[in-house]
Amino acid sequence: MRQIGKLIYNNIFLQVLIAIFLGVLVGMVCPQLGKEANFASLVFVKLIKMIIVPLVFVTVILGICQHQGQKNLGYLAIKTLIYFEVIAVLAIGLSFAVAFWIQPGVGFDAQKAFHGDISDILSKVSHSHGGIREFLSNIVPDNFVAALASHNLLSVMLLAIILAFALNGINDQHKTVILTSLHAFNDLFFRIIMMISRLAPLAAFGAIANEVATAGIGSLVSLLYLLLTNLVAMLALCGILFMASFCYLFNPFKLMYHIKEELMIAYGTSSSESVFPQLMSKLESFGCSKNIVSFVLPAGYSFNLAGSAVYVGTAVIFLQQVYHVPLHWSDVIMLFAIIMLTSKGVAGVSGAGFVTLAATLAAIPNEMIPIAGLALLLGIDRFMSDARTISNVVCNSLVTVMISKTDQKLKI
Repeated sequence: MRQIGKLIYNNIFLQVLIAIFLGVLVGMVCPQLGKEANFASLVFVKLIKMIIVPLVFVTVILGICQHQGQKNLGYLAIKTLIYFEVIAVLAIGLSFAVAFWIQPGVGFDAQKAFHGDISDILSKVSHSHGGIREFLSNIVPDNFVAALASHNLLSVMLLAIILAFALNGINDQHKTVILTSLHAFNDLFFRIIMMISRLAPLAAFGAIANEVATAGIGSLVSLLYLLLTNLVAMLALCGILFMASFCYLFNPFKLMYHIKEELMIAYGTSSSESVFPQLMSKLESFGCSKNIVSFVLPAGYSFNLAGSAVYVGTAVIFLQQVYHVPLHWSDVIMLFAIIMLTSKGVAGVSGAGFVTLAATLAAIPNEMIPIAGLALLLGIDRFMSDARTISNVVCNSLVTVMISKTDQKLKI
């Protein structure tokens, strides 16, 4: 018995797995306690978010300064952007194809479905979505402190890149002092993350208990086909990336096993941000170059929301089928282009998947697909959020390893 206890104590994966199981039981048996337990998840995610911005700021600077030259950085940035855009196109295309195939909205009775309040979501859209021009302008922070306080990873990355380039041009003695300090801060931040990570099982327990207690089984049954469509599309996307991984001569299953704790925590908390710092460390220990990870992974968290793109694509076609909206090829191309833009325009917004869907519907001309249809999806959004969170983590991890492999900086 003592050996079993020691095994569980030393294995965070088992701890989170047990916590998720207990969370399901508590959510079903005692819903009120399940709702209250969500406090643990909220605190954990806030603690992680507290450390993400300074960690990204420091690691991006160190990563750039460790590059052999500034031309290498430009090449890395262009290559990263191309990879992310290819995956975005693939994600949206697969979501459309699977949704048209399964047709989850055909025969759906909207009158009997769960209807929630979407006013909060609409307010987020009105404040966060203003098109691609506003998105690009918001990347540039108003001042140094605003960039670090906004939790906008793109702004933090831009500031870090500027400072890194400036640092390469100053006196070597001063540069050494600054870099030494940044390395010390980097070690300190990862130490803090190790301390916070011990709370991950409690966070997973609270999030799952609240999920089961709040949504229940009824919302799952009524929207089962949509959940199935979303799952099939995400599995197809991950499957294609897995096959691509073998072409890059590394085993994706080995990578998934290496980050299994992060995948379980991300699923339990329904937040990819909750594992961002740990994922950086795990990808480095897998063999990726530190300067590749420090640039590609933060960019992926801002640009490569592949799971969210799949979710938005399947949900849009679902609502189109529910409301019997006729679609021509030109309409499909228009929807495709809108999702490509809106998925970038709300990067960094809390609840980005659902907000992206709202922004997409709001951007469709003449309200062709009613935005009120969002109310039908609130009951299962948390369950779909778990799937898109896992997909985001998997896709960003695979792309980071692929880019490391192309730069011949994968040490496996």
